[in-house]
Amino acid sequence: MASKSAVKRFIYIFDILCILLASVLIGFGAYVICTNETNEIGTMGAYGYIAIGVATFVVFIFLNVGAMRDNVCCTVTFIVLMVLIIFAQGVVAFFMIAGRESVASNLANELDATWEKELKNHGAMSIYENWFDCCGRASPQDYIVAGRLPPPTCFVGHDISLPENLIESGCRIKFEDYWLELLGIFNILACVLIGLELILSFIACCLCVSIRNERRRSYY
Repeated sequence: MASKSAVKRFIYIFDILCILLASVLIGFGAYVICTNETNEIGTMGAYGYIAIGVATFVVFIFLNVGAMRDNVCCTVTFIVLMVLIIFAQGVVAFFMIAGRESVASNLANELDATWEKELKNHGAMSIYENWFDCCGRASPQDYIVAGRLPPPTCFVGHDISLPENLIESGCRIKFEDYWLELLGIFNILACVLIGLELILSFIACCLCVSIRNERRRSYY
């Protein structure tokens, strides 16, 4: 009995960790969809994170029911589903890692739309220029080509009195690097979640064996 209690304790600990990671992945996917004008590739990437998280939530219902009620059927169902889910999540995570640069590039396309707004409405690019310490879409030359001087947001400390204060780097590359770094972090979290699920599947097997052994002993 003590052994079964210890196994349950491990299950609940890993359960909480997995649910937290799944929630973070779902939140990130929702954030990308709700705050960015994504195209097909960007949307698919966001839904990939959401799918990994939602799958974890759904399959863990069986584990919790099995653990709380000492139900072998629910626990076995969890193990079978978990193996299938882990395989599917692994495939999604592989494509997310392999296509990270493509997804980041597509998410960064939002800046191109902002630059078009800047050409019609001065100041649209200021949010990116203040955020990333950059200037223009590709470089300050973009403003010159558009027949304008770089705005104060293109200068260090907004000090336009010194030419050397002009920021030479463009915002497009910095915004894309931002997404690359962010996607890299969440790809690692997705892999950690899959790893925890593998461990939890093994612990669920131990729980299943423990429940069966206890029931066998009760017959004697």
